[in-house]
Amino acid sequence: MKGKLGKASAFTLSFALLASVFSSCSSNATQPAGSTQKSEEASISTIPLPIVSKPITLRMFVAMDAKVAATMKNYNEIAVFKELEKRTGIHIDFIHPASMDGAAIKEQFNLMIASGDIPDLIYYNWINDFNGGPNKAIKDGVILPLNDLVDKYSPNLKKFMNSDPRANKQMRTDDGTIYVFPEAQAPDQYAKVNPNPNPAFQTFGWQIRQDWLEKLNLKSPETIDDWYEVLKAFKTKNPSGSGKNDEIPLAPKGAGDLQNWVRAWGINYGFYKDGDTVKYGPYTPEYKDSLTTLAKWYKEGLIDPDFALTDAKQFDAKVVGNRAGSWTGSTSGTFGRFVQLMKAKDPTVKLLGTVPPYVKGTKSYNFNIDEIKIASGGGVAISAKSKYAKEAAMWLDYGYSPEGALLNTFGIEGESYKMVNGSPQLLPEITNNPKGLSIDEALSKYSRGSGGLAFVMTPEIWHQRMALPEQQQVIGLWKAGSYDRTMPPGVTPTVEESTKIASILSSVNTYRDEQFLKFVMGQTPISEYDNYMKSLKGMGIEDAIKIQQAAYDRYMARK
Repeated sequence: MKGKLGKASAFTLSFALLASVFSSCSSNATQPAGSTQKSEEASISTIPLPIVSKPITLRMFVAMDAKVAATMKNYNEIAVFKELEKRTGIHIDFIHPASMDGAAIKEQFNLMIASGDIPDLIYYNWINDFNGGPNKAIKDGVILPLNDLVDKYSPNLKKFMNSDPRANKQMRTDDGTIYVFPEAQAPDQYAKVNPNPNPAFQTFGWQIRQDWLEKLNLKSPETIDDWYEVLKAFKTKNPSGSGKNDEIPLAPKGAGDLQNWVRAWGINYGFYKDGDTVKYGPYTPEYKDSLTTLAKWYKEGLIDPDFALTDAKQFDAKVVGNRAGSWTGSTSGTFGRFVQLMKAKDPTVKLLGTVPPYVKGTKSYNFNIDEIKIASGGGVAISAKSKYAKEAAMWLDYGYSPEGALLNTFGIEGESYKMVNGSPQLLPEITNNPKGLSIDEALSKYSRGSGGLAFVMTPEIWHQRMALPEQQQVIGLWKAGSYDRTMPPGVTPTVEESTKIASILSSVNTYRDEQFLKFVMGQTPISEYDNYMKSLKGMGIEDAIKIQQAAYDRYMARK
């Protein structure tokens, strides 16, 4: 849920058919070669509480969620984990990286692996961030293959997987190995509980000062040409009324937010598919067109000149300080929070979203997954060095049971929610927090219902997290883009492919990011684009595309 559009939602699977999850199903899981967690014990059908007769402690590596960090220093402060300890007898000792920056998290993770002091549980993106992918992590003795553990000690997850073939497909590598316990959530179930007659499930996108548009008699922009006219008007016509002409027409929070704009040209800032052909966005002719436009906007002062160095606090100050005209962000952590904060200061402020921008004559694209998914290989894995693999599997599985799902999603009855006609409803402490916290920030004190870790989200949470009328409007607008070019989740290269592609992309992505800034800021002229393309080719980008194509083809052939 943050920064780049690929993060807006985090590690997810569908909650669809949850009722059937708890009603039946023998396992149809395939066992990969080399699976080592054999046991003569009979498979359990329910999770016994407490799980252990004597208390034990499991250590877990997990990066802090920004919504949690707003009020707490450690996940142990969250009420859900205190309650889980009471119910299960298992205490979790959380290990948080010192920084929430992606590069810093990866660096601390690598140092931890190199030290050999690996905690019992690890929340990580095993496809994108582990060199060699999940199968390599298993081969190296970092994490366990979970097939036997799930089969014997995780009845709720096993039934969940059997409830929908897409879930079963997306949770595995090509050889059938299960490697994480995912967060599960429900785009289709969201539609059933959303009171909006035209429900949608899209939680990240473009946001704009609607009151500024109305003041200048402008329509909401759709095409890139529309956006150019709107941004010029925001720059020159002082819609804030400050008299200073200090408006920032487009205010990205870092380079990652600005990189989202390349999607208007029908490409992604990474891999995507065009039909069944895998492509790499920054290695296309369309990418040159996007850079040409963004460089023009930057030169004309339409983009915040400090965008590359803007952190979260500076970004907030620019938006809440009535200077920013447009930006990208999430439905709740960004949009909903700004609606509440800015309306409290000035009731005339209006925020809204726009459809994903597109080039005139083409169509709007989304590159977020809008279906059942385990996003890009993320979730909680069990360490190969854990002495408590069985107990860990049972503790994680509790989150997929009805009572565990409710606890993880809504928190503590009477403190963060109450039951109304059999349905959980967030309390005013959460939906209208007296300290001015957003719904997700307030909810994060009690549960993980705003996203992250391993459990099934109770679907009623969605329309309550998106309860503001403005949020209901914005998610419908964001939904307008086509998902035709989105890569499916769970595409996993082989160990050999992962090692090779990681080596290639390490150089390619660093160079891509450096050149993005230089092209946009005018430090490298667009006339050098052909040389940029030659450099990417020399770094092996075409080999990386072939690897991703092969992995995609295998994924599509999975049964």
